[in-house]
Amino acid sequence: MMDGLVAAGAVLVALVFAGLWLRAERQLREGRGARSLLRRELDTTREESARASDERRWLDIAGQASQEMLIGVDRQLKVRSANLAAISHFGPVPPQASLITYMRSLDLEELAREALESQSAEALERVVRFDRQPFRARAAPAAQGLGIALMDVAEMERLGRARQDMVANLSHELRTPLTSLRLLADTLQVPVGKDPATARELAAKISAEVDTLAQMTGEMLDLAAIESGRQVIRLGPTLLSTLVSPVVAGLEDQARRRRIRIDLDIPADLQVLADAEQAARAVGNVLHNAIKFSPDAGRVEVRAQREADGESVVLSVADEGPGIPPEELDRIFERFFRGDRSRGTPGTGLGLAIVRHILRAHGGEAWAEDRQPPQRGAILRLRFRSSQASGAPLRKAETPPVG
Repeated sequence: MMDGLVAAGAVLVALVFAGLWLRAERQLREGRGARSLLRRELDTTREESARASDERRWLDIAGQASQEMLIGVDRQLKVRSANLAAISHFGPVPPQASLITYMRSLDLEELAREALESQSAEALERVVRFDRQPFRARAAPAAQGLGIALMDVAEMERLGRARQDMVANLSHELRTPLTSLRLLADTLQVPVGKDPATARELAAKISAEVDTLAQMTGEMLDLAAIESGRQVIRLGPTLLSTLVSPVVAGLEDQARRRRIRIDLDIPADLQVLADAEQAARAVGNVLHNAIKFSPDAGRVEVRAQREADGESVVLSVADEGPGIPPEELDRIFERFFRGDRSRGTPGTGLGLAIVRHILRAHGGEAWAEDRQPPQRGAILRLRFRSSQASGAPLRKAETPPVG
């Protein structure tokens, strides 16, 4: 009896220990699984953190290369970061600097506060000014604060105004010759226009107005070709006299109607590296300007000579007009610029900008000077590379858009 109780007790104890062992083993396995899962989660977190850190590093590198000014601020509008463009403009960021103390712009701070308070995740944009310089500011909200980007739009504003002025001027300039053509055509249809002498005079005036329209149209087409960035320049040895003579011949009727004499003096052996078609367009624009600004019965002088170094040839076109104010000598080559002497004369303000672009594409230059007293008028000079210059290569190139 006693032996049976002892045996039963031993079995019970064995069963208890076996249950405890199984439970401990199960908990151990569960602990190992939990640790394994935790390790996997930690590894995943580390990988994600490394990727995020790498992305932030590359974003920082890209931001330093940006020409836009990039600034990061927290929700209290403390400046936390700035790229090189911002630092070069505003200086290094002082410790604990606020947006207003660092950038000194109430408009920008107002934009930042509006972006932080906005319920939308979309960025807000506004034009702000620093020392009267316009910048397009963009504030993009994030969980930690704001990202602010500033882009200089002064040149865009200037070009926008220039284009608006050009459209207004062009509309006015086109209206004038078109109105004249209508009046001249109507006059030809009435009895007074039947007189042969009167008809010839009216026809000459019609030709002059058509020349004006053709010049405007040509300049607009040239500008479109230049701004496309695909205008091809092919340089080759060209006799300057054979390049200029057809241009002069094409403008003789225009000069004759105002009794303007064109004196041409170009040595027959002067050779330049030129794209004949493009160079002729530049010479034509300069000569057309000289005729336009010369007084009736005036004279235009076209001269060329090799420079002392033998590397270049300079073509000079001198008129007897009102001259150019010193402050406008360089500005007359800007797109759409029309100075004091241009008032009252038709034009788009594009001709000389196209000239300078073409000459630079040739490796040359265009500039203007006033004639020395007692002479009156202006001289426009075009410098071409001489084809006899040592090592002067032929070139085929796509010209960049005019700047």
